Amino acid sequence: MQRIFTTGSVALAIAFFALSGGAAFARSGAAERPVIAAPGGSPGLVAEEGLEQQNRDPLSQSESDQIAELRDQPVARVKLYQKFIEQRISAIKDIGANPKAQDRKNELRARFEEFTRLSDELQDNLDTFDAAHADIRKALKELAPASAKWPDILKQAAPDSAYDFARKTALEAAESTSDEAKKLLDSQTKYFAEHKDEAGKNGSGPS
Repeated sequence: MQRIFTTGSVALAIAFFALSGGAAFARSGAAERPVIAAPGGSPGLVAEEGLEQQNRDPLSQSESDQIAELRDQPVARVKLYQKFIEQRISAIKDIGANPKAQDRKNELRARFEEFTRLSDELQDNLDTFDAAHADIRKALKELAPASAKWPDILKQAAPDSAYDFARKTALEAAESTSDEAKKLLDSQTKYFAEHKDEAGKNGSGPS
């Protein structure tokens, strides 16, 4: 998945860099997904659209402020990201089911793009908190089953070239998030069974 620096992810990385003595890093900014033109599309145009998407924050100012306030509260922060993602999921479901919705195609594309960006940010947070041995099992127990339902919802809107590419990347992000949530829940369950003294804590950094 393509990773993009955002205000929230940078603040999180700084907070956990200090918490872990410099050992925890976020994945934001890693160029993991190349820019690919949609079938019949122009690579130059796609690159320009990709740059515009990168510069557009998927969170409102109020949402960004709420995320920033929870940078040192891993469970609450993950749950808040899930809340914001599911708001986009709900919007996609409602708009997709209403063929008369105003500016329907552009709205769907925008919500798919926001979903992808937020899912990427959530995964960056999961990686950073897990690397710092923060106990986020309570959040993962909710996220794992919820995220497993996201792909099916994203598929509900009828295919359309106006948003098919955005939906494809959103589906990839949904599947990646779901897989990561399940794997992290399993790995954290094992880890904290062996390190009971660290259970319930915000993390002290990797050993």
